[in-house]
Amino acid sequence: MSEQPPLEGLWTPVRTADGSFTLAHPVHGEACHSRAGAWEESRLRYARACRLAERARGERVLRVLDIGTGLGLNLAAALESVRGTSCRLEVLTLELERGVIEAALQLLERERAALEAELAREWSEALALLAAALRDPAGRAQGASVALRLMLGDARKTLPSAPEETFDAVFLDAFSPGVEPELWSAAFLREVARGMAPGSLLSTYSASTAVRAGLRAAGLRVGQGGRVGTKASGTLASPDLALEPFPPRLERRIDRRAEELRGEF
Repeated sequence: MSEQPPLEGLWTPVRTADGSFTLAHPVHGEACHSRAGAWEESRLRYARACRLAERARGERVLRVLDIGTGLGLNLAAALESVRGTSCRLEVLTLELERGVIEAALQLLERERAALEAELAREWSEALALLAAALRDPAGRAQGASVALRLMLGDARKTLPSAPEETFDAVFLDAFSPGVEPELWSAAFLREVARGMAPGSLLSTYSASTAVRAGLRAAGLRVGQGGRVGTKASGTLASPDLALEPFPPRLERRIDRRAEELRGEF
């Protein structure tokens, strides 16, 4: 892993252990993706955990809510998942700061030759869509297999203002609860849960008991996500799918906290 000179808005590029890049925030310094492997995290923690490739073989359309657009790597992993199928993605992606997308565009241009070919292709397509969405007054962009809408601003305001629709997959990839607590609050998680369709999946890197309890208090089933890189587990949630349970002691802690949160609604 290595840090490099800052880009647009003083976002600092960091080459991660799998050869892909992430960006460190100019103020608090937290990286948008795991330094153990940004591209690996996007593919495994989000696209694969939400079973996009598997479901794309049987669905004509998959609707994805991407919370924390960042460098566009999670979007790139989603595009990769449906490549070669007849499935079309409809993606609503939420990002607070347009500067991180602009920095990612600069980073790709600077480092394209150093990237593995498959990553360069997928990331280029994702960033081209995001660049087009930045130029469009409505934040929309179209690709061969995707319709994208980018909404900039505080996700607590942009998500409720989005058109009424439900999602088949949710990537919850905000900065950590210690840095961006508002996007992990029980109130925001309840708003996210409202938009989840039957059979949908939410995946996040967070293994916080409070986050898991917030998802459960919002009416979702909550289970353990798989290991990705150095992260022992993340979290999965669904309105109705069976998920890998937590150890009994942890289940009881989550249940107790979820009951407390329900009392606050």
